[in-house]
Amino acid sequence: MSVWAGLFAPKGVSPDIIARLADALDRALDEAVVRERIARLGGSIPAKDERNPAAFDRLVRSEIARWAPILAATGSGK
Repeated sequence: MSVWAGLFAPKGVSPDIIARLADALDRALDEAVVRERIARLGGSIPAKDERNPAAFDRLVRSEIARWAPILAATGSGK
């Protein structure tokens, strides 16, 4: 099991806004102070080519596919 974090936006947000937010997050994750703080908290930062909306979408979908059957088997979410 691992822990991850990401930014979500409401459905219908324009692709331009999503791109601007993704770019701002990417730039922040390149800042030394941000990288150091995340490392001190025990976190890690994805590789540069995995820091984009499409890669995050793949991660979220894979996590849903991974955990949904387990949660369903326990009766969670009812």
